[in-house]
Amino acid sequence: MKGIGKEHDSYPFKNPERLGFLDSLRAVAIIMVVGVHTLSYCVELPHDLKQLISFIVHTISVPVFFLVDGYLLARSVIHLKTYTYIKYVRGSLSRLLAPWAVFTVAYTLARYAFELTGLPEEKFILGHSLQEVILSAYGSVYAPQLYFLFSLFLIRLGAPLFKKVLAIGNYFVPLFLLCAYYTIYQSIVPFASTYLKIEGGQEPVLHALWGIQFYILGIVVFMTSQIVDLRKLFIPFLLLSILVLLMEKKSRIEGLNHVLQYLYLITMFLFFTLFQSGFYFLNVTGKNSMGIYLIHAPIVLKVTSLIANKFVLDPILSFLSILVGTFIISTSIAMIMISVPYGRLLIGTPYQKNRHLPASR
Repeated sequence: MKGIGKEHDSYPFKNPERLGFLDSLRAVAIIMVVGVHTLSYCVELPHDLKQLISFIVHTISVPVFFLVDGYLLARSVIHLKTYTYIKYVRGSLSRLLAPWAVFTVAYTLARYAFELTGLPEEKFILGHSLQEVILSAYGSVYAPQLYFLFSLFLIRLGAPLFKKVLAIGNYFVPLFLLCAYYTIYQSIVPFASTYLKIEGGQEPVLHALWGIQFYILGIVVFMTSQIVDLRKLFIPFLLLSILVLLMEKKSRIEGLNHVLQYLYLITMFLFFTLFQSGFYFLNVTGKNSMGIYLIHAPIVLKVTSLIANKFVLDPILSFLSILVGTFIISTSIAMIMISVPYGRLLIGTPYQKNRHLPASR
């Protein structure tokens, strides 16, 4: 299709190595992730307010990262022409799998030590078999955010298939793939969940199957950028999102919430394309999003909530104080870790040294 493979003239990439607006988008997404987990630690919010906040922070917080990764894969294949599978997987091992393994072990040992004190009423390790402990660690029972790293790694293993789709050079091929995959996913997930679901945790394979749709969406968004200036699409998608939101509130149409999720996700992405260089504070946060993601829960979040909830009784102020406190502490620890060589290894930042490969976060 005309335009594929050539950057749209009115939508240039001024920095061929790093995109500022994606760093800013990641920053908002990681703040949303912290917000999602904060909901379980703050003073109980009124039902309607909790639903509103949950919609804002939960609906697209993780899908953003899948979408960005798919977008960057397409960019490395079509625009930068730097993609090689071996480097992609090697980078994913250090960027995703190594931190997943290190922090899974660390949080499992921390949970074990905590249970030995006798403080927690619910026991996830003591009284359980080694097999159960390992399965719970794999399913992110001890640290609810870690599943994402393994899930994204599994998706990246399928990059050759996505490259073949991109090599066809027809815009409608990945668009058809997205529609077909969504349909297939909706039919297989109930069956797969029966066998793969982990009680109290997040099963990485299931979430990889879930995340693929947003990864493909990222590919579609990049190919769209080869045809039209994405900035021109923001207002139409914003208006469409508002319309669907109003419809979703007034009707019970099945699947409309999924349409709203897609529109919310795309609209958020399009908003940041209006600011190609991003925003300084958000860019700094976005570059440290991996560290924040790994560090913020459960220990920092738990300690912050214990302190905040002693002094703050108002539900919304409790939520905001825990969110902001956890974010500041996690960001500070992440930046300290980046300043030392072994700290960088622990949170996967060496992968960023090869900037010609897409980064996950």
